[in-house]
Amino acid sequence: MRLMNEIHARLMKGVRGAEKQPGEVRTTQNWIGGSRPGNAAFVPPPPHALGGLLGAFEKYVHAEDPLPPLIRAGLIHVQFETIHPCSDGNGRIGRLLITLLLEHWGLLTQPLLYLSLYLKKHRTEYYQRLTNVRTNGDWEGWLAFFLEGVTTIANESVASARELYGLVADDRTRTLASESTTVAALRLFELLPRHPVVSLASVTRLLNTTKPTAGRAIESLLAVGVLVETTGKKRDRTYVYERYLDRLRVGTDLGG
Repeated sequence: MRLMNEIHARLMKGVRGAEKQPGEVRTTQNWIGGSRPGNAAFVPPPPHALGGLLGAFEKYVHAEDPLPPLIRAGLIHVQFETIHPCSDGNGRIGRLLITLLLEHWGLLTQPLLYLSLYLKKHRTEYYQRLTNVRTNGDWEGWLAFFLEGVTTIANESVASARELYGLVADDRTRTLASESTTVAALRLFELLPRHPVVSLASVTRLLNTTKPTAGRAIESLLAVGVLVETTGKKRDRTYVYERYLDRLRVGTDLGG
């Protein structure tokens, strides 16, 4: 579980719960809901049981299995959330684990399935489905919910990708049509989807050019409204491909 611990340490750095054993398996009892284990909605296994449970969990993750990968990912997520091996951040790790496994098994070429959004939108049902598995063994209900979420987010991701492609195409047309657009500006524009936040220094580096040339490229994209300056400073300015980032942010501002 070394990878899990490394991911946990990175996720917990500088965020809520960062003081709770980042990158380590918990050594204290945790619980979900309530003020103590006695009135909690769910109490995960005690610390002394985690070694054996995580060993079995890791063995299953790496084992050959005839089940379809999406089914396996759904089963593994529930098991991870039930073990709750970290003092905090288990939900974030468990959701990330789904995407990483699907990429590892070849269903995704890149980790682009943002299932967290669906689970947060349907938070109440999500927790109830987990509870039903733990108390009643209702795996079928959980898997139906999980697969519906995968389908929904996959369809939304395809739609978002098409919108982003269209947005970039429109902005490219406007950039090409402008008389003030320089060759360096065109080169910079093609890099913006991968580097939507830039500065004079970063553009100079990305284009492998001089600061004056980089500055003129930035000014060209400011003139056509592709880039927006966000700091208001005279020095150390930051420029953002705002329309692109705004589209990426749609639906990702939920708390939790």
